[in-house]
Amino acid sequence: MRTPFLLFATALLGSSAWAQDDESPYYLQFSLGGVFSEDAQDVPGGTIGFDPGFSTGVALGRSFELNESFDYDIEFETYYQAFTVDEDDIVAIASAADDDAKALAFMVNGLLDWKFTRQYSVYGGLGLGWAKTIKYSAWDSGSLRITDNSGAAIQGRLGLAYNLGENYDARIGYRYFKTEPIDIEDTTAGTTDELDIAQHSLELQFRWSL
Repeated sequence: MRTPFLLFATALLGSSAWAQDDESPYYLQFSLGGVFSEDAQDVPGGTIGFDPGFSTGVALGRSFELNESFDYDIEFETYYQAFTVDEDDIVAIASAADDDAKALAFMVNGLLDWKFTRQYSVYGGLGLGWAKTIKYSAWDSGSLRITDNSGAAIQGRLGLAYNLGENYDARIGYRYFKTEPIDIEDTTAGTTDELDIAQHSLELQFRWSL
């Protein structure tokens, strides 16, 4: 009775080890979070605040094993965020017709993973890319005009990951996101102001090894 059981246990452990060794380094990752924007200062309307919004993203990446404790991930990510101007502040922008604020960016990220147990790891890294769409509608109507709706973007990420088993990870983290400053032109006054703000996001992520 004991011998068949031992043979079965040995086969099971062997198959599990083989599955781990054969795990693909490529992964697909989805994210969803809440966005909190910094206030815009010294812009038409004075100091303008924003209501919380949301963010979402999808990334395709490859993980490189550095040693038993550390991996380095390189990924290509499409990231989108949306929020609105605070309803109490938008009245200060005389020509504002809409309160939307949003950005769509394509990023290249580098992330270092530290696996301090078999199931838990900490990750952190930076990303560079291009925001194809940058929209602040409150300053893009009437006599106000956004002179460019695209630009370079940077981000930083930090968080905690938990392995759900086999090829699946759940992650919770923080994201800092910023595009290059945006110029707001007042065609009536002939002046230009700079909108230079960043966003902070708390997000949940789900990673699937392909």
